[in-house]
Amino acid sequence: MCGIAGLLGRDPGQFAERVGPKLAHRGPDDAGVWRTADTCLVHRRLAILDLSPTGHQPMASGCGRWQLVFNGEIYNHGALRQRLEARGHRFRGSGDTEVLLQWLIAFGPAGLPDLRGMYAFCLVDRQEGTALLARDPHGIKPLYFWQGPGGELAFASELRALLASDLIDRQLDGTALATYLARGSVAEPATLVAGVSRLPAGHSAHWQAGQLRLIPVAPLPESSVPGTAAWPAAEAVNHARQALEASVAAHMVSDVPVGLFLSSGLDSAALLALAPRGLHTFTIGFTDAAAAGFDESEPAARIAAQFGARHTPLSLSADKARDWLPAFLANQDQPSIDGYNTWCVSKLATEAGLKVALSGLGGDELFGGYPSFATVPRLARWRRRLGPLAALASAGLRHGPGGRHQKRQRLAALLAAPASLQASYLCFRGLFTPPEVTALLRRWGLTSPPAETNGGDPPQDWADLDRVAWLEGRHYLRNQLLPDSDAMAMAMGLELRLPLVDSQLQTQLQAIPAQQRLASGKALLREAVPELPAWFLNRPKQGFRFPFQLWLDDPASPLALTLPATPPGLDLAPWYRRFSLMVLDRWLREHLGLELPRGPSHGD
Repeated sequence: MCGIAGLLGRDPGQFAERVGPKLAHRGPDDAGVWRTADTCLVHRRLAILDLSPTGHQPMASGCGRWQLVFNGEIYNHGALRQRLEARGHRFRGSGDTEVLLQWLIAFGPAGLPDLRGMYAFCLVDRQEGTALLARDPHGIKPLYFWQGPGGELAFASELRALLASDLIDRQLDGTALATYLARGSVAEPATLVAGVSRLPAGHSAHWQAGQLRLIPVAPLPESSVPGTAAWPAAEAVNHARQALEASVAAHMVSDVPVGLFLSSGLDSAALLALAPRGLHTFTIGFTDAAAAGFDESEPAARIAAQFGARHTPLSLSADKARDWLPAFLANQDQPSIDGYNTWCVSKLATEAGLKVALSGLGGDELFGGYPSFATVPRLARWRRRLGPLAALASAGLRHGPGGRHQKRQRLAALLAAPASLQASYLCFRGLFTPPEVTALLRRWGLTSPPAETNGGDPPQDWADLDRVAWLEGRHYLRNQLLPDSDAMAMAMGLELRLPLVDSQLQTQLQAIPAQQRLASGKALLREAVPELPAWFLNRPKQGFRFPFQLWLDDPASPLALTLPATPPGLDLAPWYRRFSLMVLDRWLREHLGLELPRGPSHGD
């Protein structure tokens, strides 16, 4: 796990000196720079595999023709190493970077589907004057890029590092801003900075002589064709068990100790049960009496003890949350309503001396744990039944008594849109409705481009449950949970591994039809991990949540954030609406020098 950056096709000047320090938190163990008259590669290393100097990057091939910078982990590097050795390759070290370098030299882009892991990299071929960049199928590891007027290409693991190069005009992308307001995150490949994009998940980029071509490596994991024929129950459970065991084993490969973020939820507890005994686990609880409903520390400690874990809890008070908030905000690569929980538990793990931790992120998408799996199809059916009456009902909701209430606004937006599962999903997951987005932008004196709210539709011939899983993976997981988790863990110099966000695991499980794989209560996961005790399984579902509503509703709020001016009647009662505007306001001021108007905010 590392931070990478590069500049291709231009005199690098002070690129490394400007960008490298901005990536230092991602790799405190080592730093490297390789440059020529028109190329520069920058690397910051967090040493996880092969802790010796042979893991140093940028890494050169023996002949010097190729140079590689790589961020991530290739979990099946041992198997790939054996295949390369059978072809006559010899290795100096034991790490995955050297294997990746030789694999790419041997097979080029055609070898990318064989990689199991999370990765973003750039391989420069000095002889041909080309570069190959790629990103893993789920997009766990980020890669931002900018192409200049002369065809030069700059890239980095973080948007903030790329901005530090001073190559880029710090101009706002209005459509990306509208999308953020609609969804609570910026949808890839866009960013809030005009001209800066993210390499899409599961894509490679080929750069030569100033020309850049983006090529999909393989179908994205959520697009794997799902099974339709029911499996015998025992066979489905056994298949899921074997796939889960293989993924957990792959994600345990490390030359340093591996810990686990342990909530009181099923996903992280399943990882604990499937992993080797003796893991160091970490949980956050809350000291304030009003936040008792968010406190997971007691059941987490109990399940940790049951599986022989060394457990470290953190009791977080409102005052401590206030004290830590500035550092969290400073590490937001793009604004988001999520990520503070990951920042806090990553801080806890790093202070305990760990460099690597597992997380149960992705289990709800994989096994149907979100309320969206029941609610979104129900909303879609309701919308279809209304037919031509939907427009009239929309107007009644919007303009009738209480029409400014955010739930009524979201339902009104659903009824005003064409009937689709996608529109129902946006009603469920959305932040501000299209009329509210327009009103906010006008209040700030900004143009009002349409938000990019589609991002593709799931296949129409799939079951509704499969289509909701597709939407959750494509939107919520990829655009919010994964970017926030990477930024906040790496802010602490911690590698976060996600055994439930694994393309091989997802493809294997996708063969099981939706009615079994996505059954209510994550039944398949429960049955595949029978080691979990009844007292744990029979508890009410409790997500990894923070008491933001309590903190923000307190007149003496511990969260010292300012709210920009808002239009009359905008419902700001839900904490996430206020928080999204507060973090946006700070980010725009800090990174783009854009001051949103002050003045009274007109919530209900």
